[in-house]
This record gives sequence, structure tokens and C-alpha cells, in this order.
Amino acid sequence: MFQIERQKQILDLVNSAHKANTAELSRKLQVSPVTIRRDIESLAKQGLVVKTHGGVVSITQSPLHEIPYSIKADQNLQAKRAIGMRAASIIEDGDIIILDSGSTTLEIAKNITQQHITVVTDDIKIAMELAGKANITTIMCGGTLIDSVYTLSGPAAISFFKTLHVNKTFLGCDAVDVDFGISDRSYEEVNVKREMIRAADQTIAVIDHTKFNKKVFCYLCTPSVIDILVTDQIDDKYLKYFKDNDARIMLAAN
Repeated sequence: MFQIERQKQILDLVNSAHKANTAELSRKLQVSPVTIRRDIESLAKQGLVVKTHGGVVSITQSPLHEIPYSIKADQNLQAKRAIGMRAASIIEDGDIIILDSGSTTLEIAKNITQQHITVVTDDIKIAMELAGKANITTIMCGGTLIDSVYTLSGPAAISFFKTLHVNKTFLGCDAVDVDFGISDRSYEEVNVKREMIRAADQTIAVIDHTKFNKKVFCYLCTPSVIDILVTDQIDDKYLKYFKDNDARIMLAAN
């Protein structure tokens, strides 16, 4: 088996089970523990897994490490598409909007049909999706590129969003917890997101059901700053949590 095929199998096994130890992977793939350790080291350097003592953990289970776009783009894709379509319906002709970086907000970009829209974003993939669309003017912030997620961040991005006033911000996040609030893995991105919220008359959070009842590294905001939550599923606990903070709930048809 070639190295690239073996590493793909390791990645699939780890993402499926959320974690694995070296001995277990060695048995399943019928290669030596030394070979497995080298493969884990390679995958960890690419930001695809988190190396642990004696094994490996899926990047999706880490509260700190940013999940690479190559992984998260395929996670809960049906839900993200439904949320993107529902959220895009909120946009009105002539709106100036901010699209936060992320695979769910990318689905919003794909569904914008309204006329004379200005979209401001920190996400290179979103800008590329909108390029050439006659009904949309696209503006990108400056900043330092976070390679794994195609996002611009840092002081230049923060300063840019400080100068703006827009109709709507469409906000993504990594986790929501009743006690901790809304959170994100990236400290750099959190500071940009807060300026996006401040800039908008209305903030619309786009969050699929897998992010509820979780908390990750960086506190982002309280649900009281969210005007509308667009999601695919929500249980009674989180429905009450958002409604008690005066957020309107919109369910996407999945």
C-alpha cells in the first residue's frame, strides 16, 4: 500500500472513531508501529489530526485546533446547504452584508439571487464563489492568511471591519453551550467576528445542530447579540436558550 493511501485510511479511521492508538492502527493496516507513527507525524504537520501520547485524535474533537477546510467542507453538508439556502432568503435587494468565513456561509454565497447586493468577506473561497456575478459587488478585507481555512485575519482585518456599517452580518461559529456561550476555535478569528457583529444592524447566526452542547477554546459572544438563528435542528434546551435572549429561530428544510 502506498503511503498516501495508508494515510487516507488512517484519517478515515480516526475521523470515524474520533481517536485511535498506534497499536490499533498498526494491526488494522498491517504495518509496523514505526510506520504508523511516521504517518501520524505527517498528518499532524498537515493539520489534519492531533498527535497524542500513544496515538492520535481527530482534529474535530480538539477544542483548540482549527479544522482544515478540506475536512469541514464535507461535514454535515446536507444541513449546511439547507441552512445556506434558508439564510440567503433573508437578504433583500440593495443590502450590504458581511459573510463571515466558513463552509456554511459559503453555502449562503452560492444562493444569493437578490439584486444590487454588496458582500464584504474575509473568506477567499466566498470571494471566488461570488466573482463575476453581475448582481453582487464583492469586497475583501486585508489581513494575514490562515492557510488551512482560506481566511484573512489579524490586525489589518480587525481595523478594516471597525470602519464598516452594514445591514446584516451572517455569522458562523464552532460551538454553542448554555453556560459558556457561543465559541470558536481561533482566537484570531474571534476578534474579527466581534467587529463583524458590531458593524451590523442585524446579526444572523448560521449554526448546524452538531455544534450545540459544545464549547471550544475562545468565547465569542452571548446569544443576546444574535437577532436570528438559522439552523437545521434544535432541541428544547437550546430553543429556550436563544428565545430567552430574544433571538428569532428559523429552521431550514433538510
